[in-house]
Amino acid sequence: MSNDVMAIAQHLADVLTQENEALKRLDFAAAVALVPAKEAALADLTKQPPASALPPPLAAVGRLLAKLAAENEVLLARAIAVQTRIVRIVARACAPPPAVTPYGGPDGRRPSGRATAMALSTRA
Repeated sequence: MSNDVMAIAQHLADVLTQENEALKRLDFAAAVALVPAKEAALADLTKQPPASALPPPLAAVGRLLAKLAAENEVLLARAIAVQTRIVRIVARACAPPPAVTPYGGPDGRRPSGRATAMALSTRA
């Protein structure tokens, strides 16, 4: 039984390592592609009965999993922050221009067309 748990835990560690590397490269497509494998490995690991005392090799894999999971949490938070910034940039770029032109009066209104025409005719 502990060999099965060991293999499942090692597989999860391998998947987390791959996902963390993808997140470090900001390769979100590769990270997302690993989600099904990560979920399957986690599901397999949770199906295993709890052991009262872990053998040393399994305890070492458990420490590795804890370290990888903590790093994964930080990298996922960074990925979310990056994606949020990108969405904000795109949203600002797609926003309509402000309704007030820089040539408006002190109250922000545009001068009327008649006043502009009069100013042009006075100059001519």
